[in-house]
Amino acid sequence: MKVIHLVLGKANPERMNGVNRVVHFLSMSLYEKGGERRNLGHYKNVEDTVYPRPFPTVLFRAQPFYRDLDPQLMHRISKQQKGTIFHIHGAFINDFYKVVSLLKDLKIPFVYTPHGAFNKVALEKNKWVKKVYFNRYEKVILKEAKKVQFLGQSEFDNMANLMRLQNKVVVPNGQDFKELNFEFHKMQRRQSPVFGFCGRMDIYYKGLDLLVEGFAAYCKKGGEGELWLIGDGPDRPKLEALSKSLHVNDRIVFMGARYGKDKLNRIANMDLFCHPSRSEGSPTAVLEAGALGIALMVSTATNVGQEVEQYGAGLHLRKSTSKTIETTLSTFHDLYLSKEYLKMGERAREMVAEEFNWNAIAGRMLEIYKA
Repeated sequence: MKVIHLVLGKANPERMNGVNRVVHFLSMSLYEKGGERRNLGHYKNVEDTVYPRPFPTVLFRAQPFYRDLDPQLMHRISKQQKGTIFHIHGAFINDFYKVVSLLKDLKIPFVYTPHGAFNKVALEKNKWVKKVYFNRYEKVILKEAKKVQFLGQSEFDNMANLMRLQNKVVVPNGQDFKELNFEFHKMQRRQSPVFGFCGRMDIYYKGLDLLVEGFAAYCKKGGEGELWLIGDGPDRPKLEALSKSLHVNDRIVFMGARYGKDKLNRIANMDLFCHPSRSEGSPTAVLEAGALGIALMVSTATNVGQEVEQYGAGLHLRKSTSKTIETTLSTFHDLYLSKEYLKMGERAREMVAEEFNWNAIAGRMLEIYKA
């Protein structure tokens, strides 16, 4: 059996793009379980180098809406032998609709993972454009897929509001502990505790406005500590302006995009990893922080709140608002003074190892491919 993953990008694990990171680690875990795996990257510049892997990664040129697929991609797909399965990652990508049309003609089965695109909150952004596109294109992909993988229960449940779908399953993202090898060194901090976030600077999806506002309210009431924000994106200037207007720019550190061991060391220096998302599939940064033994503060939208509660791995924001964040940071400060947060970090690592291990998740995906 050959599994081919198709993604918009290069599946580079050393970037902030969660979908590309997931495709890399899933395909690597599947490869280690035996069998042939390939990544097909749908990308603008096909001459770019790709991340080194023990199996091929081939880039194709992404096409405008009105043009056909890259002829080289069409040729590759048409040459696949019986027993090949495609796994398509990402939604609202017109080229993927064209790929599905070709797969249908060739009777090649595929699995589809929308990566959180069909969460209720995610669909509110550009609502009418997405509604039209969903009814015209996404419904076709969802119906033709042999299995639709949702990363969290919220997206799985919301699908019932969009269309009837029998071929759906929840399988979350995972964490590869082998990727966490780095030499820890303690970083300077102005105050303690250190609250932190790592990911795309996206106000709407990540709830970073709520985090900054909640932290500012916490500081106004005499709360101690500072906030580290790792990552970059179009909303970074807005967040910097917001922190300045709330007079906490001296307590918030914008670290920019960080990768590899540098990023891991910065997360490992945090005391509480904060992820107050409005909408997610299954955030890889949360799993990474948990695997590093950092206590977690997560919203229900991250789809890991239930596990965080079950394992006592941190604090669950059942409702993500600036007020609940301010209260939760105050609660954590007491846990910090009592050192209880260290036990939370240990339980976070245990949670990731038992519930979100890539090896186990790859095994579940293999069963889906075989079926």
